[in-house]
Amino acid sequence: MIDSMKKSIIAIFLILLSGCTTLSKTLSNEAGGLFFPGYGGADYDYYEYVGYDEYSGYDLFELLDRYQYKYNHKALLVSLSEGRSSDARDIIKTLNQEEYVKLLQRYAEKEAAIKAEQERKEQAKAAERERQRQIRLAERKKQEQARAAELERQRQIRLAERKKQEQARAAERERRRQIRIAKEREAKKARLEFISNMSPVVCDKMITALNENEVRAIRQYPLNNEYRVIGVASDINVTFGDAIVTLKSDVDIWNGCSAEMSSFDDAEMINKGDNIDLFCSSWRETAGNVRFNQCRPYSQMISQ
Repeated sequence: MIDSMKKSIIAIFLILLSGCTTLSKTLSNEAGGLFFPGYGGADYDYYEYVGYDEYSGYDLFELLDRYQYKYNHKALLVSLSEGRSSDARDIIKTLNQEEYVKLLQRYAEKEAAIKAEQERKEQAKAAERERQRQIRLAERKKQEQARAAELERQRQIRLAERKKQEQARAAERERRRQIRIAKEREAKKARLEFISNMSPVVCDKMITALNENEVRAIRQYPLNNEYRVIGVASDINVTFGDAIVTLKSDVDIWNGCSAEMSSFDDAEMINKGDNIDLFCSSWRETAGNVRFNQCRPYSQMISQ
């Protein structure tokens, strides 16, 4: 019903506009009517586009106050349907200042709501970005912890392997040490048995062998061999800083045997006339005399 009345009023306005320009101008400026911006109509200079009202579906225009005290209201306009005059717009309602302010408030509220919604969305996006960032950080931290755990695991494996190798080397060193100790013990035992089983050498026999054939005597008693020497001490003296014990010999008044002691302490314990039992490292011959070298008590050798 209202739409029918509206169309009728618009039709009347069209008739009046085609018949009387002055009337059209009066209707447009004061009560509403048609204006034709595309054709430079009279109303073209009196309206300025403000925006689109989504609540009513209309374009909003403002009446220009070119003449003082003549225009103080706003106009709500909508484009006509296709087939009507090109670019023509129909003024369907005029608003006073209070109504227009309320309309602008509605726009402001809607803009504020839109802005608030945009801010909410931005905040949601920011929150989501932060959540994703925290997820990435947590994942990165998890990966770093996993890498650190793997590195620590590999380090522990290397340490365990190194410790195992060190233990193996230590065991091998201990095995070899025990082998050396065993060999030394066996060598010591063998040497002790050798020393214990040595046949004593008597000075008179060596002097006799030398007097008979020195070459044969040296082959019989090799110079660098070790010898157990027994006899009777006839003199203890110091010659060129060495402690010398002379052994009694009855086979040759010119030649005899003597023992060069390894230390003064060993020589100090010997007295003339004592039966001595010595262990000497070698011997040498000088002008028919026998000198035994680096001698020490035989009892010391078998007690070690």
